[in-house]
Amino acid sequence: MPRRHTTWIVIADGSRARILTPREEGAGFDIVSEATSAEAHVPSREIWADRPGHTQESGSSARHSIEARHDPHEDRKAAFIHKLALQLNEAAEQERFDSLILFAPPRSMAELRARLDEGARRKITAAAPKDLTKVPLSELPSHLNALQQRS
Repeated sequence: MPRRHTTWIVIADGSRARILTPREEGAGFDIVSEATSAEAHVPSREIWADRPGHTQESGSSARHSIEARHDPHEDRKAAFIHKLALQLNEAAEQERFDSLILFAPPRSMAELRARLDEGARRKITAAAPKDLTKVPLSELPSHLNALQQRS
């Protein structure tokens, strides 16, 4: 008997991810995995443990604060997306899915696509820059239909 074509639907942002697969009978979805990053919800101002460092002006006695070159909150979101990409890369290598549909906000989508290996990227059949992480599963078919009509 031939193997059933498996589609994974990835719904993610910088702190939440759900991987779903449509049920064979066509009614609803099975959850492959869900993940939430508690760290990504912590505001940036609470991540800093101390005051920013200071630097001495070379020509006078003035001192200035050193501003961070990056937002630690965004770093945590990127780390979460990186873990998701690792999971998808491993699953693609193990041939656990045949096609991949991605839903993520634009920034997360770009980060996710950049982190996916070539094998996983080739399996992407559709993608939409939308945040559907808070959308109930019962409303997901309308978003999938809209995506298929655009393609």
